[in-house]
Amino acid sequence: MKIKKFGLIGLIICIVIGIIFFFPQNNQKETKKIKKEKNIISYEHSENKERYQTYQKEHPNLSKKEVITLVNMNRDFDFYGKIIKQEHPNDLNTIVNKYYQLDENYEPNDLVDINTNAGTYGKPYSKHTARKVVYDDFQALKQACLNKGFELYVSSGYRSTTWQKEIYNHMVETYSVERADETCSRPGHSEHTTGLGLDIALDQYKYEEVENHPQYQWFLSQLSNYGFILRYPKDKENLTGYSYEAWHIRYVGKELAQKIEKSGLTFDEYYARHF
Repeated sequence: MKIKKFGLIGLIICIVIGIIFFFPQNNQKETKKIKKEKNIISYEHSENKERYQTYQKEHPNLSKKEVITLVNMNRDFDFYGKIIKQEHPNDLNTIVNKYYQLDENYEPNDLVDINTNAGTYGKPYSKHTARKVVYDDFQALKQACLNKGFELYVSSGYRSTTWQKEIYNHMVETYSVERADETCSRPGHSEHTTGLGLDIALDQYKYEEVENHPQYQWFLSQLSNYGFILRYPKDKENLTGYSYEAWHIRYVGKELAQKIEKSGLTFDEYYARHF
């Protein structure tokens, strides 16, 4: 009986020792696995691996997330140094910038007058158009502004590629290519051609002065509620490629607009991470 008793005790001791040694090792493996998974960034693309590595070496002070975001944005190339044809120009989340280019013959097939009931200040701009999908939310935003005591209208809506070419060439001839590129898109690279980008004005404050309107900050705070974002924010030129434009808003739909606003990212950064 004593032998059996000690044998049983020995077996229990072996089991306990096994548990002590086995589970910590298992836990270590699980911990390593979790850490590895945490190091995986959801918007990291395997085909960009070498580009990430090169850009990280060139910019050692940037975090891994920043490097991946910037490379996904194609900022490892100069502006207009890598041209990608935008295959989905009609999507609300479509991006058109200094890398993504529209087909030269692209034109939305649902353009409508956007400055209906233009009001006192908007009457000279009554013929501007935008995509129909923008119309209802813009009118709702316009009404919210009227309720607040001021008038909102579009000073520039849809522009064809031909029209954009004329504007850009005029800027180049008047100033220079470098100066033109700061504030004006090259043909095929303008959001106005999507029918989703709008230059706005408030009351008598024309687009260049719109930031001086007493209700401008309130206006900005309302944009995402109606599906719009400020496309080219202040101090983001290195990301968007354009100087700050207080007047240029972009329609992306309410859900996406609120996500972008909450993220604190430019649309270019958000697109690079989520699309």
